[in-house]
Amino acid sequence: MEYGTIKLTDVDMLHKVFRGFRSHDGVGWLFRGHAQASWDLLPKAGRPEFYLPDNRDLGRFLNWTEKAVAYTSLSSSYLEQLALAQHHGLATRLLDWSMNPLVACYFACSDHADKDGAVWMYEMCNVILTDESTRESLKEKKGVFGYLPKAIFSRVINQRGVFTVHCDAAHPIDVMESRVTKGWPNLFRLDIPAALKADIVTHLGDYGIDRSHLFPDLDGLSAHVNAATSRMRKPDADK
Repeated sequence: MEYGTIKLTDVDMLHKVFRGFRSHDGVGWLFRGHAQASWDLLPKAGRPEFYLPDNRDLGRFLNWTEKAVAYTSLSSSYLEQLALAQHHGLATRLLDWSMNPLVACYFACSDHADKDGAVWMYEMCNVILTDESTRESLKEKKGVFGYLPKAIFSRVINQRGVFTVHCDAAHPIDVMESRVTKGWPNLFRLDIPAALKADIVTHLGDYGIDRSHLFPDLDGLSAHVNAATSRMRKPDADK
């Protein structure tokens, strides 16, 4: 089975689409925004520039934890440690998703204004990993699994973040029939034309979905103010 595709034709259509895809607190549909529709749906550690076969990404992560303790205390949970590393930019086998489709829309539309974007909609895996998962247990697994993190970072809270865990890191999402809706695949891509991106970002701002909310720190606030300043500039400001 192939994943489904939906072409967005106007901003109002977003509401119609998302009425048919609901998160149910992370056990229903999940959402991920790509600023370029052509990007692969893989975690960073599974992409060509970072991929190491034979679970060697977990070895690199071990190297990270041995040095990270100099900067912060680490959770006893292996998955929480992976989530922390992901949060700080390490290439891991975790892939970020959100329970909120509007959050995914923001990430799909706030960058690369001249490129078509996409929101991926995925029916959460039927196997959810717990905080008892270990490095050895992840090395033995094959496939894609869900992980519902605790409220460990403010960004996870505000972005209503969840993860898929890919074993190994380059394992793609298996497209199969939805467990809930007969005849539907468990994965859809909502294609967003570049021409609609600016209107969608403005629309999301009316709902409080902006960078200062999704990144609740000084970096996020500064980026939000910079974006607002850029929109205030006159078209002939440089003349």
